[in-house]
Amino acid sequence: MAIGNFSLPFTQQTTHKMDIRTRPSKYAQSDIRNWAFEQSDGVRPAEYFSPYRCLPVGFQDTTTEDWVVIPKGRIVAALSTEDSTPVSGIVYPSSSGKIPLGFEPSELGSTLLSGYIDGSYFGYDEHTVGLLVPCNGGTTCTGFYTADDVTAQIIAYSGVYAIAGGPIVMPANIPVGVVYHDWYQDIRGKWLNYKAHPDGGGILTDYYVEVPYVKVSDTGSYSGVNPQYNGSTYANQTTWRNVNKIHTYLTINGNDSEVLRNGCFVASDYIGNYKLQQATTSFTDASGVAVSTGWTSYNQFRTTQTVGKIVAIDNRFPKGGLDDVMTYPRSGMPGSQTAGLPKALFDFVYQCIYIGTGTAPTVEGIYDAVRSGDFGLVRIKLLIA
Repeated sequence: MAIGNFSLPFTQQTTHKMDIRTRPSKYAQSDIRNWAFEQSDGVRPAEYFSPYRCLPVGFQDTTTEDWVVIPKGRIVAALSTEDSTPVSGIVYPSSSGKIPLGFEPSELGSTLLSGYIDGSYFGYDEHTVGLLVPCNGGTTCTGFYTADDVTAQIIAYSGVYAIAGGPIVMPANIPVGVVYHDWYQDIRGKWLNYKAHPDGGGILTDYYVEVPYVKVSDTGSYSGVNPQYNGSTYANQTTWRNVNKIHTYLTINGNDSEVLRNGCFVASDYIGNYKLQQATTSFTDASGVAVSTGWTSYNQFRTTQTVGKIVAIDNRFPKGGLDDVMTYPRSGMPGSQTAGLPKALFDFVYQCIYIGTGTAPTVEGIYDAVRSGDFGLVRIKLLIA
C-alpha cells in the first residue's frame, strides 16, 4: 500500500503567503544591548599590555639569558596612540606605523628591518592598546642606555642600535598600575627560532604590597647612600645601576625634611620606584581662604600621581629567631648569613651601603642599619584609580 504525501504541493512550484501571529504584548521584553560595560574587577584590569620596545634593559635572566626591562614591583605608565612621537610606538590604525625589528646580516648590507604595528606578525597584538614604561611622576625624564643595552641589541627609536650613554627621553606620564612580575625585553622579530616568554600581560591597581625603604641624607652614617635616580647624568645612573636595575624600593629624603609615617601617600620617582608624595603645607578651601594643614613633610591629599598609602613600617627584624638558623652564603634563605633578615631586604641594604660609602658592610652592619630605622620594609595599599 502506498503512503500518500498528504497532498503537499511538491510539484506545484508555487508558494503561498501565510501571516504570522503577532506576539502578545505581555510576552514582550526589552532588546538585549550587546555592550560589555563591565570588563573586570579593579585589582587586575582586563587589559593586555606590552612593554615599550625601546626601553633600556635592567638585568639578564641567568636561566634563559633574556633581558628584563621592567623589574617586578615598579610603578608603570602606559603609552597609547594619544602619546606623540618619538616615544609612542603605537599610532592610529589609519596611519599604521612601523617598529624596528633588527638588522640584516652585514653581508646583506645591515639594513634596518621593520614591521608594521598592525599588519605584521611582529607588530603588537590587536588587543594591545598600551605600551608600559616606568612611571616618572609627571616629570619629563631623560634616561641613558648602558653597555648592557649594547649587548642586548636594543634598537633606539631613531632606528639604530643603542650606544652606551645614548639618551632616551620619556614624556611626563601618569601611573596606571604596578607590575607584579619581571617584564622581559620585546624581542619579537629578533630571532627566527626563539620566544620563551609572553609578549604582554597585566598590571595591579589595587593590592597590598611590600617594598624595602631607605632614608637618604647628606649627614649621618649613610650620608652617601642615595640610590634614587635624579635623571641628570649618565654617571649617576651607572653609579647606582646595581641597585636600580634589580630592586624596587621607597626613598625618604631627609634632605627635604621628609618624615616617614603610616598613612602617607606615595607617588613615583623618575624610574617607577616609590617616594613620599610631594609635601604640602596648606591648601585653598572652597571660599578661597588658605588653610594650613599642619602636615609639613607629607601630603594627605590624593592626586593623579598618587600610587598608594603606607599602612605599615617594619624594621623589627629578625623575627622568629631566624638569625639563629644556620645558612650558607647566597642560599637565598633568611638565617645566619643574613642576620635573620629577608634576603631581598638584606641584598638591598648591602648594595646601598656598599655603593654609597665605598665599603662593603658586614652582616652585623646591615643588621644595625635596619634596626636603627635607616632601612626597613614598608607595606603599601595601592590606590591607583
